[in-house]
Amino acid sequence: MRKLFVQLLFILMTINFHAQNVRGFYVNGFNSILGNQSREDSLLRFAENNGFNYLILYEVHLVHNANPLTNVSSSQTFANFISKAKTQSGINQIGVAAENYWFFSNVIAVYNQQHTALNEKVDVYNFEFEFWIPTSVESAAYYCTTYLQPNALTCDTAGAFQFYIKNLHQIDSLSNANGQLSEAYFGFFNAGQGNQIVQTGVDRVLLSIYLPTSNYSASYQYNYVKPRLQNLATSQIPIKVLPIYSAEPNFMKSWVDTNPFFEPFTTIENSLQTETASWKNYISLEGIQWFAYSFMPMKNLDLSVGENQIQKKINCNIFPNPSTHFLQIKLEDTQNEAQFCLYDLSGKLIAEQDFKQEITVSTNEFPIGLYLLEVKLNDSESNFKLIIE
Repeated sequence: MRKLFVQLLFILMTINFHAQNVRGFYVNGFNSILGNQSREDSLLRFAENNGFNYLILYEVHLVHNANPLTNVSSSQTFANFISKAKTQSGINQIGVAAENYWFFSNVIAVYNQQHTALNEKVDVYNFEFEFWIPTSVESAAYYCTTYLQPNALTCDTAGAFQFYIKNLHQIDSLSNANGQLSEAYFGFFNAGQGNQIVQTGVDRVLLSIYLPTSNYSASYQYNYVKPRLQNLATSQIPIKVLPIYSAEPNFMKSWVDTNPFFEPFTTIENSLQTETASWKNYISLEGIQWFAYSFMPMKNLDLSVGENQIQKKINCNIFPNPSTHFLQIKLEDTQNEAQFCLYDLSGKLIAEQDFKQEITVSTNEFPIGLYLLEVKLNDSESNFKLIIE
């Protein structure tokens, strides 16, 4: 009888494990979605109809700036969205992305303490600080002046990694103490860094597999990410991993337009299962993450005219990216007046201008680093990550 019970328990655990695979995407432009009923409903309908169960929210600091999340009254719109996502749209977890421990400890943790209902809480603290990109951390760059110099750290990838590890350890301690999960996004790192990353105790990591459609294949993607999986395994501590794919035009947009969202996870899971090296025993693939909502094809939606207008993305070209001296924005198939807005990573608006069809912007005056570019046209908008070198 005991043996039968154990067998049944194992079967149930196995079923539950597969049912809990994370299927998520980043929600960029969230500050322009929250509070707009049509945009919220379209976002959640897209998630539900396509089987997603996890959302990572960008621009929450902009939400907080406009309506403080540390105030019970002004944070209720945010709480209502989370509750609706979890109770009506099949979302199991809501994550918030931020680039420092301070925001989680002084904003998100306070918000969670003030909202006792589980359906209103943020579940995952997602730390995103791209320490491996030299142009983001070198002298005069945003990370350098905002985080590294004030903490007496060198403005290079080594100093940025020191900042990263300290903040990640603090975020993990904070999230676990309050019943949340810690999560970290990575591009590239070496074996020593991988060892330190896992030893922070972080609950799971997100690894980018940003490939153009022309390069995507089962063998290519596995060989692309395999060295980083091995680097994580050097600690010999089990770690949960979510591979990230990008639906941006220069990556897998044309592929995901005509293929299932979750097929890449099945492919990489099969590759890892056939791996014979012992390091694979420390890697647990938990699911898949897509970047990002504004780039993803709006599949399986039955939208009203109004919602369809809101979800329509602007057909435009942004080049060159990275930019050194200038940036050209060119709209396709329209003569209507549009607007571009350029934000730094703190959410500060540093440039905006109305234009028709095409505009060239000098980038010489902007510090080297990573920016968010937003192009608006009537009720439509598109968002891009812009690197200025």
